[in-house]
Amino acid sequence: MSLSARGLIRFDVEDYLTPESDDALLHMLGSMHKSGIPGSYGVVGKKANALAEHGRKDVLTALAGEEALGFHSWSHSEHPTLAEDLASLDYEEGMARFIEREGPGVEAVARQVKPPRYFTQPGGNWVPEALEALPRVGIGTYFTDSFNSYVVDLPGPYWLGEVLLFSFPVVNPRPFGLGLPGNLNQALALVEERQDAAGDFMVMVHPTELVTREFWDAVNFFKGRTRNPVIPAPLRAKQEQIEAMRSFEKYLQEISHFDLEWCDSETLRGKVEPRRSILAARSEILAAVQGQGWGPMALQDGFLSAAEALYGLAKSINLPASAQIPIGYVGAPRRWEASEKLWPPYGSDQLFRAAEWVVRSVEREGRLPTDEPERGLTLQRTMRSLTGPRADVPLAFLAYIKAPELLHWDWPIFPEEFRPWRLWKDARRLAWTLKPAAERGMRHNDMWEGR
Repeated sequence: MSLSARGLIRFDVEDYLTPESDDALLHMLGSMHKSGIPGSYGVVGKKANALAEHGRKDVLTALAGEEALGFHSWSHSEHPTLAEDLASLDYEEGMARFIEREGPGVEAVARQVKPPRYFTQPGGNWVPEALEALPRVGIGTYFTDSFNSYVVDLPGPYWLGEVLLFSFPVVNPRPFGLGLPGNLNQALALVEERQDAAGDFMVMVHPTELVTREFWDAVNFFKGRTRNPVIPAPLRAKQEQIEAMRSFEKYLQEISHFDLEWCDSETLRGKVEPRRSILAARSEILAAVQGQGWGPMALQDGFLSAAEALYGLAKSINLPASAQIPIGYVGAPRRWEASEKLWPPYGSDQLFRAAEWVVRSVEREGRLPTDEPERGLTLQRTMRSLTGPRADVPLAFLAYIKAPELLHWDWPIFPEEFRPWRLWKDARRLAWTLKPAAERGMRHNDMWEGR
C-alpha cells in the first residue's frame, strides 16, 4: 500500500421527520453506484423505523445492499441528546446509560436493515463511553470526523479504547448539501487538493439537505429546546431539489476521476491487521519512550500505546534489557487526571513495589491501576522512575485530545453554555490507549513516517 490519500464518503441518514429525505437518499444511492464510489451509511434508529412505517421497503432494501452500514444513534438530536444525558453521570454510570439508550437503536437498524458495523455520533455528541461500550452492542468501529470529535485529525485508523477509530479531516464545504449547486466548484476544489496529500480524509453528506432549506434538527431542537409539536424541515422548491441532486451526481462523477483511492469503512477496516500482542524488549521500549514520549510509539514489531509501554517497562523490570515479552491491549485506569506535579523518583525498593502494582492490575483487570497517593503509588511517579534520570518525558498522548476551545460544544442543538467537562477529562484518560492501527502489507516504520 502507498501512503497516497484515501477518501471516504459518509452519509448520515438521520431525518426521520421529513419524508422527502427518503427520496433524496434513494437518488443519492443511485448516483453513488453510477460513479463507482463506495459509500458508508450511518442510519439513526428512529429513521430506520420511520422508513418501515412509511412503507419504504425500496429504501431499506437499497441500504441493506450496501457493504458499509453504520449506526448513527437512536434519536440523534432529541433532548436530552447523548452528551447531555451522559455529562451529569460518572463514567461507569455513563457506560451503562450508553448501552441502555443506544442498544435499542442498534436493534432497530439491525431489524429494519441489517446489523450495523460502525458507529458515528450525532453532531457534537462525542462521548468517551463509546470507546468501551460499543463492543457490548456488537460494534467495533467508531467512525467520527475531526470536526465533531474530541480527537485531533488522524491520518489513518487508530486503536482507542476497545474500538478502531477513524477521526479524519472533513474535506467539503460546511454545510455541503444545503449549499448545492452553488458551492459545487468549491467542493470539487477541496477534494482535488487532496490528491497531493498523504493520509485519509472524509466527505460528510446529509441526504435531507438536498431537499430542505434548513437542517431538520435545528428546526426542532435548537439550543436545548424541543419544538412542540416537531415538524418536517421546510422544503426547497421542487426544481431546486432536482438541481441539487443533479449537482451532487456531477460532483461524484468529477471526483471519481481524481487520483485518489475511494473506499468505505468496511474496506478500510479490512486493510487493518487485527489487534495482537507486540513483542518488545525493555531496552527498545525505553528508547521509544525517551525518543517519542509517553504516547503512541513505533517499535520494530508494531505500535504501543502509553498504557502498553508502561506495562511493558513494569513487567520487564527484573529481566535482561534485551529479553522480549509479549504486550497485549492494556486499558486505561478507571480514574485518572494528569498531574503537573514533578514527582520525585522512587527508591529501588519502592520502584519494584510500584512495578508490581502496575503488573498486578493489568493482569487482574486488563487495565492500569488508579492512583493511590496515600500509599505513594501514582502512575506518573512510576513512569518517571522507570525512565531513569530523565524527568521531562512528555505525556504525548494528551496532545491527541483537543483543547476545550476547539471542541464543538457550540453545536446548535446543545443548550447554551453546555460544557461537559467530565466527558473531556475522560477522553484524556482514555487516550492512554491510543495508537496507530497496523495496516496489512506495510512496514511499521513507513507507516509512522507517514503519520
